[in-house]
Amino acid sequence: MAQGDDIRPEAGIASDLGGRERGNAMVVALLVLMVMTSVGVAYVAVTKSEKQIAGNSMTATQAMYAAEAGIAEGLHRMAFPAESTNYIGPAGLPTAGWGKYIVLASGASLLDTDGAALATDGLDNDGDTFVDESGERYPEVLTKQAISPDALRYPFVRVEYKTQGTKLLRYGDADDDPTTPPAENLNKGAPVLRITASGRRGNAAKTLEAEAVRFPLVDVASAVWAGGPTKFNGNAFLIDGHDHAATAPHDTVAGAPPVPAIMTAGPASDMDLSTNQLDNVTGEGGDGSVQQSTFTYDFVQLWNQLSTMVDFKDTGPLTYGSSTPPHGTLADPKVTLVDGGLTVNGTWTGAGILMVNGNLAMGGGCVFRGIVIATGDVKLTGGGPADVARIVGGIIYQGSLVDGSSTSGSGRVFYSSEAVNSALTLNRYTLAWWRER
Repeated sequence: MAQGDDIRPEAGIASDLGGRERGNAMVVALLVLMVMTSVGVAYVAVTKSEKQIAGNSMTATQAMYAAEAGIAEGLHRMAFPAESTNYIGPAGLPTAGWGKYIVLASGASLLDTDGAALATDGLDNDGDTFVDESGERYPEVLTKQAISPDALRYPFVRVEYKTQGTKLLRYGDADDDPTTPPAENLNKGAPVLRITASGRRGNAAKTLEAEAVRFPLVDVASAVWAGGPTKFNGNAFLIDGHDHAATAPHDTVAGAPPVPAIMTAGPASDMDLSTNQLDNVTGEGGDGSVQQSTFTYDFVQLWNQLSTMVDFKDTGPLTYGSSTPPHGTLADPKVTLVDGGLTVNGTWTGAGILMVNGNLAMGGGCVFRGIVIATGDVKLTGGGPADVARIVGGIIYQGSLVDGSSTSGSGRVFYSSEAVNSALTLNRYTLAWWRER
């Protein structure tokens, strides 16, 4: 070996170790990069998925809002018969099988997959008197919402009365006991309304079903409810608790259960009937149908409640006669309030609810169909066939009928669930329940 040669094995070893360390560092760096890339990809995927979920949730919520808006339009357009441009309810009294579709565009009701069943439900759904025609469906009316890109889209809203078989289901005093809660039944109260609304937004679709009821404004459990003692004059008057048709000749409704002719706040002896007058007061239990009431009425609360929905309001004392325009019809009942005494005679007619804050006298050939309420005394009179005062429905008064109050001559009070039910349609609808279907 030449002098000056310096062989250092340690230097080669160090060089080799350095290369291996650089290789290991590169592997670690690649692993870290791969992990970071995976994390980044996963983050992007999760973010995209969450964004899609949030977007789907938002469109589903918007579709739900659209269906809720459809329910609201259906309720509003059934609540106010006086709004002739908006109201979609039946032109006459409610009947089983009636219904309407509110649609964005003509033909949209075909989206209702349940609509085909209307052709086999045993009812007249299109109002042409024929039952179960081929392709029979409810008629369509256009929505009243302003159509725009931002509008809440509900392609169709199905509005109908709830039925049991071929009969209307009503909500009211099913057991003739105003102290118990109203319930669904086939005889008493306003019909139960069913609304089905379809809402759409993007690819999302929601369907809501709701039922709405009208809470009874006042329960009528007899032809006459008297708050004080009563005397009767003559033998030509009639107070009948059997159920009668609301229109002349006021035939008795076959198979309908009767109610008491008279219910009194005091004992039954407060009704001062002679032996030969017993058959003039008939109803549940036969002639002399008088029962002591287990309940009373809050006349102040009734006045205040009806004051918020009054159609005609007058200050008495005054007189309605033959020249006074009718206040409501059976198909279009009204709320009439008179603050003071009222005398009704001639051929005046009315329908709905008549409440007098004071004394009421009815004679001549006048007819009122619905519910009559008075905070004072009531006098019913009448003479010949053309001079008969009639109340068809029921009357409730705080005073006494005869003696400050009186029934005489040929005055008539016929209980009529048809007339009472018509009056009870005056209240607004309230949602009873709803569900997503």
